[in-house]
Amino acid sequence: MGLAVKLRRCVVVTVIVVLGPGPSALGAERRGEVVVPCVADRSRMLNDAITAGNGQPGTRWDIVLEPGCVYTITTPYGRMNALTAVSGDVRIASPGPSNAVIARGAADGTPHFRLLEVEMGGRLTLDRVSVRGGSFGSGGGVFNNFGTLTLNHSTVEANHAREFGGGIATNGERATTTLHHTTVRDNTAGFGGGGLFTNGGTTALTASQVIRNAALGGVGGGILSNGPLSTLHLDHTTVTENRAAETAGGILNGGTATASRSSVTGNLPNDCAGSPAPVPGCAD
Repeated sequence: MGLAVKLRRCVVVTVIVVLGPGPSALGAERRGEVVVPCVADRSRMLNDAITAGNGQPGTRWDIVLEPGCVYTITTPYGRMNALTAVSGDVRIASPGPSNAVIARGAADGTPHFRLLEVEMGGRLTLDRVSVRGGSFGSGGGVFNNFGTLTLNHSTVEANHAREFGGGIATNGERATTTLHHTTVRDNTAGFGGGGLFTNGGTTALTASQVIRNAALGGVGGGILSNGPLSTLHLDHTTVTENRAAETAGGILNGGTATASRSSVTGNLPNDCAGSPAPVPGCAD
């Protein structure tokens, strides 16, 4: 069963109710879909689509972007973020084969802001999306604040944080950040976690790469997993060519870490450091 309506110009919304097997409607899943084409007003349309998804509690809200299109934001729509923070269940996806790009404008005078935030209880999934050029205090590209963040076949690149988490910052013991077939590269942080920073919660990477990130004034050039409540899982993942000003160019682990069939090599000034426990299979 479907209903198609128009959401402003060139944005089509489809609300779908999918029922489980049998005559009972118990367990019905509500889904919505918004297509945001590569037109002049596309960044505003994208923000409107996220806002619409937040206003549909209990509905999985799919936002479809055009492959290869760059959705550039020059003035933030949110208080601190390029786009309205996600509080609902939102998936932003490109059908491929190339990624769609969400980017902060690169012109001189563009204000500093991060690109995406997941609020407490929110769920954000990025499929074949690149997040580029964000700049903020912590979580320059994406900030997961007690929410659920998933990236599939995506890229987080060239973002900067004045403090922690140039690419992605995860905060809160209930926060979960999961990367599948995703690359985190060329991000920087003023102190720690040039690529990824976890302060409580769980960060898991599968078949992913953390490459050429930097902690310009501190530790954990690739990844900083901070504090006993933080958990880091690596599976078939490579952490390489990252650097830190002080120690742990690859990974600084302050919580619990596991690594399976993963490689942490070629980072400067060293690959790993750990307190209380090192990263399994990685020499400090």
